[in-house]
Amino acid sequence: MQQQQYRFNRRSSNFDELRKNETTSRAGLGWETGEEERVLSMRLNKASFDEIASELKRTSRSIQTRIYQSVCKSVETENEDESSLIAKYDLDGEDFILFKTQRQEKLNKFESRKNGGEGGDTKPYRKPRQFDGGAKSQYTTPYENKTYSLRNELNTLRQEVYELRRIVNDLK
Repeated sequence: MQQQQYRFNRRSSNFDELRKNETTSRAGLGWETGEEERVLSMRLNKASFDEIASELKRTSRSIQTRIYQSVCKSVETENEDESSLIAKYDLDGEDFILFKTQRQEKLNKFESRKNGGEGGDTKPYRKPRQFDGGAKSQYTTPYENKTYSLRNELNTLRQEVYELRRIVNDLK
């Protein structure tokens, strides 16, 4: 059964290389409960990104990104002051603004795809069968599905299944 793999797992990724190294053995893996709070508290205690990364066995950039995401989340959901959080966690203001801009572009792109992209076409996905005849099918083929909405939904479902499995394993 081990030979059957998903087509996306055939290539070795950068994370695979990082995980071979003991100091970054958790690179690319999901964050466990409490890890983010630990990162933030270590940063408040003036630990560098590299020190935090070596303790959590991740990359320093992933630590930095996680802190940036936390700051963005606090500003958006808890109406905290962005500049005070930047000072509190001793972050580079220019780098944070660049991160925030790229994050917003990514969110806008995701929303555009979620809302149907340019065409707004929301036909269901199905390959036409041979008995459909030569007439244009009412369903889209994989090549016509330019919004990738089903792929996004599938990825969301995969993530939810992963999280549910983790919860079930924690209960055992």
